[in-house]
Amino acid sequence: MTVSSTHSTHAGVAAYWLVGVDVGGTTVATVLLDEMFRAYGELSFPTDLSSPDATMLGIVAAIEQTLALAPDSARRLAAIGLGIPGQQDPAQGIVRIAVNLHWYDYPLVARLTARFGVPCVIENDVRAATLGVYRFDNPAGDQNLAYMSIGTGLATGVILEGKLLRGRHGLAGEFGHIIIDPNGPLCNCGARGCLETLVSATAVVRRAREAVATGAAGALASMESITARAVYDAAAAGDATAQRIVNEVGAELARALRSVVLAYDVDSVVLGGGVTRAGDRYLAPIIAEWRRQQETSALARAVLRPEILRIADPNRNLGAWGAAALAADLVTIR
Repeated sequence: MTVSSTHSTHAGVAAYWLVGVDVGGTTVATVLLDEMFRAYGELSFPTDLSSPDATMLGIVAAIEQTLALAPDSARRLAAIGLGIPGQQDPAQGIVRIAVNLHWYDYPLVARLTARFGVPCVIENDVRAATLGVYRFDNPAGDQNLAYMSIGTGLATGVILEGKLLRGRHGLAGEFGHIIIDPNGPLCNCGARGCLETLVSATAVVRRAREAVATGAAGALASMESITARAVYDAAAAGDATAQRIVNEVGAELARALRSVVLAYDVDSVVLGGGVTRAGDRYLAPIIAEWRRQQETSALARAVLRPEILRIADPNRNLGAWGAAALAADLVTIR
């Protein structure tokens, strides 16, 4: 699907707006970009989950309020891109499965196109964020990179030779559901011991609560509400139980990232999600495990180089930015 633009021009370049939307179970985040990918504002709204259509209408309202940020009335909206959790069918514009949004075979693109009169595109939210990293947070210009989002769950997006990897069923990179421990915690997917049950932010909180329930003292026991970030802060402050949890999670994640590096032979691995805002404290146990493996493995010394690992830019919603980049691909100029 394409759209032709006949809008006013600035220095010979057609002028238009792009809206990128990152839809989550809690928050709808948006960004307004112009044709040169200059940002004119980012907004955040609570997700309305009262009904499937209410969620859609909430997104409509978010887009309208984002367009209200536009300072230039000569520009017009050209396209909308959306990152949606779950399984998407970009070719048909249908959200196949988005459990947290209660969308099943939901015709989102058709409804938004009818409302705004411009083409829209949908993509899995982590893949949209991966494209955001590739296009807007890629200082080395890497053409092969993996982005792992670590939050309530865990998922990975992959760029190979500059192209977003989707797979036959749109499930490429679902490392969060690789089974690590068949006897481990029950995962939302129905299996036991999936990677996300062991290393996600949710897993960090579960481990901390289990430690407190079995008698652990210290900082974790005194917390009214345990969060993953609080566990990392406690570890940095010297709490022994928190340090043990952080080190265990880091070692497990390091082994998973080894699989990502070997599976895709990427130039860089980028980590994102709220828990990664711990920065170097988050990376330290991962790098420590990689260094441990290097001591006995020539292969590890060759591929598990700490310099390929980094945290995504925490100052912008790369999912919304990546969705806007997808929207730009819909625009043709005549």
